[in-house]
Amino acid sequence: MAGKLPRLAIILGSFVTLIAYLYHVPNSEGVAQMDRIRIISASMKIINFVGLVSETLGFAPAWYIQRNSGLVLKKLRKPEVNTNLEIKDILIEDVPARIYSPSNLNNDKTKLLPAIIYYHGGAFYMGSVDTHHPLTRRLALKTGFIVISVEYGLAPEHPFPAGIDDCMKVTKYLLDSNNAKKYNIDAERIAISGDSAGGNFAAIIAQEFVSKSISKNIPRLQVLIYPVVQFFDFMIPSYLTPALHIFHFGRAGQVFQLYLNKTITDDIIINNHTNLQQKKKYRQYVDWSLIPEKYRQIYKKPITDEIDGNNELIQNSEQLLDRKLSPLLVDNKELAKLPSTYILTVDHDRLRDEGFIYAERLKASGVKIVHHHFEHTFHGSLTFLEGIFELDIAHVMLDDIVKYVKDNL
Repeated sequence: MAGKLPRLAIILGSFVTLIAYLYHVPNSEGVAQMDRIRIISASMKIINFVGLVSETLGFAPAWYIQRNSGLVLKKLRKPEVNTNLEIKDILIEDVPARIYSPSNLNNDKTKLLPAIIYYHGGAFYMGSVDTHHPLTRRLALKTGFIVISVEYGLAPEHPFPAGIDDCMKVTKYLLDSNNAKKYNIDAERIAISGDSAGGNFAAIIAQEFVSKSISKNIPRLQVLIYPVVQFFDFMIPSYLTPALHIFHFGRAGQVFQLYLNKTITDDIIINNHTNLQQKKKYRQYVDWSLIPEKYRQIYKKPITDEIDGNNELIQNSEQLLDRKLSPLLVDNKELAKLPSTYILTVDHDRLRDEGFIYAERLKASGVKIVHHHFEHTFHGSLTFLEGIFELDIAHVMLDDIVKYVKDNL
């Protein structure tokens, strides 16, 4: 009996520690619906743990487990009744996509509607039209517009530039009036949109269309939802300040390694991927003075601009500074060509500050810009629109986006 008691104490202690770890969500002051957010956070921690164990034991890699966890979450949704929408999975230029159309069109090819082309987020290696279906479905219902959600190729099977090339193909095709008419779309009233990595795609594609003669029509709006717009400075205040982070996936270097198909070490997160010459060249584009002062109380100015980087990492990471990956790293005269823009940022997000910088630079360049910042919520929260993880703030943000698109498209 005496020998069993220590073992029981160890088991109970381990169990209590596990529960405490899953329950604990730091930096959550002022955040609403923490009961649900703790469930979300615990779920993401478990997915991350299962991925690490699977990879360590030589089964599926962690990124594969993380990506496919979305299939499990899909099964938790309630069955849909789509009385006002026609939803089809189609191919556009050999790229899979899902199209949402009002059911009252009745095959009337003379009726043309505005459209939103949506590129989902997911760190370039996760996400799908299914994970973002609650969002894109509601965008179509609430706007009355046609929505096309692009199922672009994911890394590592399809490294850069495969994913953005897929999105570009679909967008170029639909901006052609003859093609757009096949789907009842007005090619002169198309918005492009995306969240996180998808926001990166939208920002880059908008720049491509306005800087090159790709098509007669260009996107009328770009709607960027907590977008990633630069891979130059990973030590801006929003990367360094403690915040509520729900998605515990991927080491710093691993995401870029998957996306670029190159060896990227974790010291990229301390800006070891740039040399002194690059830091001097690109700093003008990532101007800390454009970040609100309240976020610069501790970290007031760039930290690593006088520190040279890792030569091998610099070589392998050079692509990250190209405008086709970092749309923030261009001159204001290029930004001035962009269409009307909506940018959504959130408080608990490593991408918060670059969103502020991009918004301010667009404004200074004369672009018609609406920037709405939401306090007390986290990166990715817009996608929690239904089921056991449903968050009120997701509906507030969605309604804000819908109003902007309906007023401007």
